[in-house]
Amino acid sequence: MAKRILITAGPTWVKIDGVRVITTIFSGNTGIFLARNFRKHGFRVTLIINSTYLDKAQLNGVKVIPFKYFEDFKEKITRELKSNCYDTIIHSAAVSDYGLKKAFKGKIASGKKSLILKLTPAEKIIKIIRKLQRNANLIQFKLEIKRKGLIKKALKSLKENKSDFVIANALDDLKLGYKSFMIDKNGNTLVINSKKALFERLKNIGGCGGN
Repeated sequence: MAKRILITAGPTWVKIDGVRVITTIFSGNTGIFLARNFRKHGFRVTLIINSTYLDKAQLNGVKVIPFKYFEDFKEKITRELKSNCYDTIIHSAAVSDYGLKKAFKGKIASGKKSLILKLTPAEKIIKIIRKLQRNANLIQFKLEIKRKGLIKKALKSLKENKSDFVIANALDDLKLGYKSFMIDKNGNTLVINSKKALFERLKNIGGCGGN
C-alpha cells in the first residue's frame, strides 16, 4: 500500500480586525512542490495549505485542505490527524509565533496618531502534531535570518518538539536560491542545494519514526 504523506504549507494569518492580518512573506511553494512530486511518485498525499496561494491545477490527485487563519489551521490539522494515520508528516507551514488575544471588531479607523498591538505567544502546532501522531516520521522546518548558529538552534528545536528531522534554512541563503540543511536527531547534517534534492531525501525516509 502506498505510504501516506501529510504536508503543511503557507502562512497562518493572524487577524488584527475584520480586514487586516499579520502574516509572513512565505507562500508555501516548497510544500506545493513536495506535494506534487510525492503524488507523481505514487504516494497518497494530503496538503493543508493557505488557500490564498492555492492552485489546484498543480495538485491533481492530492487531497487539499485549505485554511487562512491560525485558528482555522489548528482546527483542521487537529481534525485530520485524529481521523487519519500518516507515515510521514512534513510540517513546512510558516506558522505564526505570536497573535492577538482578541481581534478588533469591524475595521480599525484610520487617522489614529498611533496604534499599539499587544501580541502573545501562539500555541505550538508542532507539539499537537507529535501528540496526535506519535509513530509518524515528523519533519519540521526552522528558519533564521543568518546561517551563524542555525544548525545549533535547529537541533535544539528538533529535540524540544520530538521531531525526527529538521530542515534548517537561513533567509540570507534563500535570497540567492534554494539551500537548506537536513539534520537528524544525532546532529548529522546534510547540505541540500535544491528542492528536487530535498524531495529525493524525504522520499527515502522510512514509514515510522519510532517515537
